[in-house]
Amino acid sequence: MQYDDSIERSRQYLRLALELIGKHGLPTDPLNYCIWYEYASGKNAQLNTAIDKYLQDKAVFSEETSRQLFNQYIANGREAVTTLVREELKKVFAEIMGAIRITNQQFSQSENNLENINESLVPTLTEADVEMIVNQIKQEIKRLESSSGAFKEQLQQATREIDQLKIKLARYQNEALKDPLTRIDNRRGFEQKLKDAIGRADASKNPLCLIMVDIDHFKKINDAHGHLVGDNVLRMVAATLKDSIKGRDLAARLGGEEFAILLPDTPFDGAIKLAEDLRLTFERLDLKKKSTGESLGKITLSFGVTTYNIGEAAEDFVNRADEALYQSKKTGRNRVTGL
Repeated sequence: MQYDDSIERSRQYLRLALELIGKHGLPTDPLNYCIWYEYASGKNAQLNTAIDKYLQDKAVFSEETSRQLFNQYIANGREAVTTLVREELKKVFAEIMGAIRITNQQFSQSENNLENINESLVPTLTEADVEMIVNQIKQEIKRLESSSGAFKEQLQQATREIDQLKIKLARYQNEALKDPLTRIDNRRGFEQKLKDAIGRADASKNPLCLIMVDIDHFKKINDAHGHLVGDNVLRMVAATLKDSIKGRDLAARLGGEEFAILLPDTPFDGAIKLAEDLRLTFERLDLKKKSTGESLGKITLSFGVTTYNIGEAAEDFVNRADEALYQSKKTGRNRVTGL
């Protein structure tokens, strides 16, 4: 997001952001600052809605929650994530450069002192003069050892901080590919894995199948039982899909109540069988609300299955699976269609 606020307005947002960070007991790191500055400015409506909803449902913000909010409503890709880490790297480099400057100053001082000592080594030195010079040299050696040791420790600390930033960057990038509600891959993660799977299929000529999945009449679940129950249904569906696959297979939530299952090295009849097994699994479920025991009624899913044609565009592959899913919805739902 671009910021064009006045200095005074920015200061107001800063004060409010810091108050909110303190109120919720969060560390004042760049990620939390970014989230709550955006919240304070009120310019990111989706972020504010998500935070307000979270505050209504739960009492404590966690580091995990902050990462999810950042990735879903602010990052929207690698550029913002790397910018965040880059700013932290700048701080580390500033510390290293400062340590180098201080060490150089100390070395320069010792060099001057040693030059002065060297100039005092004249033929007329007394025994007392020699003892004094030896003590001065020892002091300078200790000063150099101290400077070198401190510098080494600062470099080691910088190395540890950089290693932590590498871990953070990998975690942020991984989180950016995850759906925050169901914890399976989101559309971005799916598209990345789809590209990789197509590349392998083209190279190996092994089969690759795609199943598109949609929860039937999901809006009725939300309308009848509320969004919290709807969210739990989405989590349950995602977990069941994920548990049904293995190896390099992928389950992803593409948005709303739509999911996808990517099946490398799986023939078409194997994908059809998996979809039918899943359809029957959900059809037989008897879901109830935890709080009241009230039945949610039958929850069914529709499936569209297709196989990849070597060399075709990813868009054509996905569109064909979507068309198969549409046929399942059009002809009565709770069924599997293959194209």
